[in-house]
Amino acid sequence: MEDLTEFHPTHCNTLAYSSSKGSIRLIDLRQSALCDSHSKLFEEQEAPSSRSFFTEIIASISDVKFARDGRYLLSRDYMTLKLWDINMDSGPVTTFQVHEYLRPKECF
Repeated sequence: MEDLTEFHPTHCNTLAYSSSKGSIRLIDLRQSALCDSHSKLFEEQEAPSSRSFFTEIIASISDVKFARDGRYLLSRDYMTLKLWDINMDSGPVTTFQVHEYLRPKECF
């Protein structure tokens, strides 16, 4: 799986790092040049009963971009677009469903 990075448009020391597990981390490079710790974590919690073999594949983030002002992040996985406010890491501001016609065909 692929990891993606995106630098903040106005704070060059901050970058967003997304993982194949569906999480996005904000990293302040003034703290450490390594990506081994993060300042904020953005992810949606799932109930353990809803996890399946395909959950990680579908949750894998394929792209992440900052808004021009740097306040929002837009992430794309296989089934959704999620808009995140970087000041509010409890969950996305809104979620847009993509490929909704595929939901009934999911095998999990």
